[in-house]
Amino acid sequence: MSDTIRSGRERSGGYSKMFHEIFDDYHHYIGDKATLYYLFLLRYKNNEKGTEKEGKSWVGRKKIIEEFNYNFTQIKRCESILEAVDLIRIEHQPSGRGRPKHIYYVNHPYEKDVFKQHEAQYFRNLQRVVNEDPDVAKMLGKGKKPYFST
Repeated sequence: MSDTIRSGRERSGGYSKMFHEIFDDYHHYIGDKATLYYLFLLRYKNNEKGTEKEGKSWVGRKKIIEEFNYNFTQIKRCESILEAVDLIRIEHQPSGRGRPKHIYYVNHPYEKDVFKQHEAQYFRNLQRVVNEDPDVAKMLGKGKKPYFST
């Protein structure tokens, strides 16, 4: 007996793109929690071309904590992981309320051939993140996790 995926209900709008490379290339490095966090930020990425807000995500930590029951430590670890593989960049701006405002720049993943060119650097970046916080290793994907020393 073979497994078959059949067409289900379809829609014409109200959806976000999910790039295949997220699961094909990135997920086995970044793990489940960081993948979900990234996809959520991607969902809220501003795509208005040529505007100051282009590429920025308009939700952040509070919404992630509410939606997915992540705690603040998990959020910071996910952000470190996502920054290490260049899927996000976070800019900290003074807010006048004592805490900085976090601006999330959400990058699309590289296509497979370009990802391969960056893979060794991403691996080194993730090793650095694990060296700074060994508990990050518990969040990384299963495919590459055994190679990290904790």
